[in-house]
Amino acid sequence: MLNFLQSVQFAKEIEKKIIEYEQDIDISEATMLYEIAKHDFDLVKNLADTIKRYYFKNNIELCSIYPAKVGMCTEDCKFCSQSIYHSCKIEIKDVASVDEVIEYLEDIIAFPVKRFSLVTSGGELNDFEFKRIIDIISYISKNYDIHLCASLGFLTKERAKKLMLAGGTRYHNNLETSSTYFKNICSTHTQAQKIETLKIAKETGLEICSGGIISMGEDMSERIKLAFELRELKVDSVPINILNPIKGTPFEDMKIMDQNEIFITLALFRIVLPRKTILLAGGKENALKDMEKIAYKCGINGCMVGNYLTTQGMGIKEKVEMLESLGLEV
Repeated sequence: MLNFLQSVQFAKEIEKKIIEYEQDIDISEATMLYEIAKHDFDLVKNLADTIKRYYFKNNIELCSIYPAKVGMCTEDCKFCSQSIYHSCKIEIKDVASVDEVIEYLEDIIAFPVKRFSLVTSGGELNDFEFKRIIDIISYISKNYDIHLCASLGFLTKERAKKLMLAGGTRYHNNLETSSTYFKNICSTHTQAQKIETLKIAKETGLEICSGGIISMGEDMSERIKLAFELRELKVDSVPINILNPIKGTPFEDMKIMDQNEIFITLALFRIVLPRKTILLAGGKENALKDMEKIAYKCGINGCMVGNYLTTQGMGIKEKVEMLESLGLEV
């Protein structure tokens, strides 16, 4: 283990490597930073914040999602309330209409939200459902000035092209966790299927958004591995969710990890992915409560605002006010 002076020197070398030489760190360096953070969190936090400010100044990007289809999912992801395998009490909803989405969007555009995403449950949509989503995206792209994203499960090249033509700019599909830990959270599909969908989207010309959920029983080595696997995929943005244990799921009794461990995770993701948009997404209010403000000093430059899929978030007005109180430019 490095002593204090050695730790400071190591952090300076990493900063120089990333900012001055624009090189990426390797997994051994990320692991060493974790060891340092366990004893001197501020050193690693400040390094992540410095890197974020260098590449993104004091800006923070806002995005919001809309649950365009809810429930009756035939996948068995252990964290999710929408699976038919779990006994969660949620309101099932078929694919939304244009009017339903627009009603929600009208509330969103009053705030500086850059991206808006339609999210549907299930492994993939049938043709009727997909066409309805395409019609919604097409309508919004013609009538509203906002970047449109979609999270519709597995994707084909044909559907990716239709999304682009309709006005979609980015496609989302979370890896959820590292390749070695994925077997602990889902058995009905593979992470390879998710990666194939992301590659199809990117090859078609869509930007890709992929991250994961932390605090599902994994250790830091798995989180670090996820960050490197996302870097390998050349994703454009990385949403980091914190597990919200929902009654009726296999993870309902999962203990949320220590807040300091969450903050270290966020800082390491920034250092591993220095030039990517890293968003604090679902579960932040439940896990961090009044400590959420610290997260935005750990290299985070994006925030999901509004409600989530089956749970509520802080009001957008309150969230924007909180971010601005930190001196961030939304």
